Amino acid sequence: MDKKLTLFLVEQWITTVATGEFHYKQVLEGDIEADAYPKLREYISRCCEKGICESLGRRDGWYRPIQELPTPVNWQEANDKKDFPVILPFGLRKYIWVDPETTSMVAGSKDSGKTTFLMKVVALNMRNPAFKVIFLTNMEEGVNQLKRRFESMGVPNPAPFLTYQMIGNFHDAIKEANTLYVIDYIDVPESGEFYMIAPAVAKIQVRLVGLNSVAIIGLQKKMGSDWAFGGQQTLKKATFYLAMDVGKLKIISAKIPADPKILPKNMQWSFGYNETGSDFTNIERYYGE
Repeated sequence: MDKKLTLFLVEQWITTVATGEFHYKQVLEGDIEADAYPKLREYISRCCEKGICESLGRRDGWYRPIQELPTPVNWQEANDKKDFPVILPFGLRKYIWVDPETTSMVAGSKDSGKTTFLMKVVALNMRNPAFKVIFLTNMEEGVNQLKRRFESMGVPNPAPFLTYQMIGNFHDAIKEANTLYVIDYIDVPESGEFYMIAPAVAKIQVRLVGLNSVAIIGLQKKMGSDWAFGGQQTLKKATFYLAMDVGKLKIISAKIPADPKILPKNMQWSFGYNETGSDFTNIERYYGE
């Protein structure tokens, strides 16, 4: 490849092929001999000088294309009186407004009911004529348990929604307009890099723009903590942010109250489960710590 490696080819690859962060060894699909790497890095450096890409200083050899200025946003034509009509368990829509093209978080500790909550969101909305429902799940408890839970929730056969098994890169699935995406759940990376959870949420948020869709995302957290693994950075994009522990649900944040006179932040509920673990029972407002 040494004789074919030119500045023009490198520029062309960065501007037409690269879609995100890339390592210099990925340029031209990696079809470059090792002894040409110094020349390649020289060309990439010149591309940086020309404003075509920039170095990601935190990691040697990594770059990203510099994006062209996007089309201006015509925000004055937005219908700010129209919400996304998703139904939520616990009657939470009485307190929480949900705008289209937003993400929301349900952070739960082990055995807190997070998966039940997310599956209930699917079941409550599966026949909503205003939008489709897509459930993205890591299938942690297996397909048999998934079937038992959904059938206990009254989901018919065939189900009026689609279910996909995914364990990461959930943003790749965000493509459909007028869709409720329910994600169970973004797991902690095997490397333990909790800081990667917030960027994963941000990628989902970006994909929602222009689709009139929303995503409700499950996250893991420690027992007794308000915050998911990844910390308060996971709150940045959330229209609403819930924390669940065994028998307890708390609204950590709601950007827009459904009623401006009622501030939902820190509202709490206690609850139990039915025999199948597929529904919440004895739901009551809770005023303790």
